[in-house]
Amino acid sequence: MLEDDDGPTTATIDLTDRFVDAGVAKLDAVFGAGYTRENPAMLSAYLAACASNLNAFMTAATMMQDEIDFEEAMKDYEQEIAKPAAKPKGRRR
Repeated sequence: MLEDDDGPTTATIDLTDRFVDAGVAKLDAVFGAGYTRENPAMLSAYLAACASNLNAFMTAATMMQDEIDFEEAMKDYEQEIAKPAAKPKGRRR
């Protein structure tokens, strides 16, 4: 699943670390540098959403195991979460 996969525990920790890094980067990009440090509850909500989305993906992939290439689907998912955050739109004055 992951390049340096030493087992499910390592893979889970690696993926969680990636979610944390992505969450900090995205929230700070949207709300300003340092926002995540001052609002850890927002990061917690982001991580809960990531976990929920991953759970839904894994459940669907498991149910459709005969119909899809699971490894390819997981690579696509990992590429999707690795995308940089969108630039925030300017505020109207």
